[in-house]
Amino acid sequence: MVYDIWANGHRYDGWNANGDLKAYPSDTPAWYTANVGGGPLHPSDANQPQIICAKGGSNANFSAPIAAGADLRLRWWMADQAWPVGHHGPILSYLASCNGPCANVDMAALKFVKLEERGWINGSTYQEGYRASDDLIAHNGSWTVRIPPKLAPGEYVLRHEIIALHVAFTSTGPYSLDGAEFYPQCVSLKVEGSGTKTITDGVDSRSLYKGDEPGLTLNIHSTPDHADYTIPGPPVWSDAN
Repeated sequence: MVYDIWANGHRYDGWNANGDLKAYPSDTPAWYTANVGGGPLHPSDANQPQIICAKGGSNANFSAPIAAGADLRLRWWMADQAWPVGHHGPILSYLASCNGPCANVDMAALKFVKLEERGWINGSTYQEGYRASDDLIAHNGSWTVRIPPKLAPGEYVLRHEIIALHVAFTSTGPYSLDGAEFYPQCVSLKVEGSGTKTITDGVDSRSLYKGDEPGLTLNIHSTPDHADYTIPGPPVWSDAN
């Protein structure tokens, strides 16, 4: 889960469905999720509502101000670790316009573009190779996402996701009950600036994956060398940078 969020130099709490016994706060940009236990989604969930912003996901009440072109920092933390070491895989970030206040948007109407992606990095450290999730662990769970510098002002949802591939090879095809594990988290943002770029070619989250893509079904345990690894999902948005 995303435990901390930094935007415009301000730190916000994430939402801890595992440990927070208090009521969901009104001042977090992290979307609510009822995913107690932090369990994953599977290819069978790829065309279901929970793939959008996690199990039981619902809108944040607050959108964190951030300047276009600024870095948003997220820190993952689960129990006593940033991320399970054996859950190797890519990290991806998507962005959708709320076309108004994100607190009121119908999440099923969100259309996302991919802002950034990182997959296999090198063949060192682990039998499975060194991947984006391992880099997250090396940085104490922190991950930085650059907000597009020319993005038009407005409210947006950032969909940040880790895909664990440790059992990806067990997939039996599109929308299978096993295989790759998806861990999406959503954050509401209020982008400030004078940019003019708008999102016109976004994709419904339920159309991002089928589950039988090569990047979701490979056996990462066969070799540490996966230099030809193809990260799943659409290409990175042309205006991301």
